[in-house]
Amino acid sequence: MTTVLVIGGGAAGMMAAAQAALSGAEVTILERNSCLGKKLSITGGGRCNLTHAAT
Repeated sequence: MTTVLVIGGGAAGMMAAAQAALSGAEVTILERNSCLGKKLSITGGGRCNLTHAAT
């Protein structure tokens, strides 16, 4: 099994971790804040949308 270490639990780190996990990897995320995605809660007044597709 592949092991992946993701440094940073922001939007990009969480998406990378999710994709790696979906591919069957064992994933560990290292984050310095107390919870993952903490800074996302202040983005856009708490309405951060991670579902935008490239157009």
